[in-house]
Amino acid sequence: GFSDGFQGKRLLTVGRLTWQKAYDIAIATMKLLKEAGYPVRWYVLGEGDQRRALEKQIGALGLSEDFVLLGAVKNPFPYYMQADLYIHATRFEGKSIAIQEAQTLGCAVIASDCNGNREQITDGQDGILCELTPEAIAGSILRLLNNEEERKRLGRKAAEKNTAQAQELQMLLELLE
Repeated sequence: GFSDGFQGKRLLTVGRLTWQKAYDIAIATMKLLKEAGYPVRWYVLGEGDQRRALEKQIGALGLSEDFVLLGAVKNPFPYYMQADLYIHATRFEGKSIAIQEAQTLGCAVIASDCNGNREQITDGQDGILCELTPEAIAGSILRLLNNEEERKRLGRKAAEKNTAQAQELQMLLELLE
């Protein structure tokens, strides 16, 4: 898990560093959060062909300590458990394993409103769907950072949903045997 001793709120994203994953928009979102004075740090687990471009954008915006590319890790689960919010802002998506992992572990999830994300999140019930703009993502993040009760409720509902899915899958496997 995290080992940097940061005392503010931790945002987490897990995914390949590719254009699809819209990290350029996430970095611009982080700039808005810092300008608003919120003590947050955004961590990204993953590698990809956009790393150098993203590092350049991060440096140009003065976010080297605030938007941290941790690279690929063998076990992302401790990071999910220690994060305050999981953010999945993508241009397009199929079924996201990262969203499912975050939900299963009870993380409050904010995701961009696109087909794959919409299939995994019911807006306002077990996560938040928002427009893929820095302003909309920042607004959703601030909404949940300022409302711990809602953040915890969304995480609980996400975990409950995934527990029910796991039970249904187990029943199906038993029927197939």
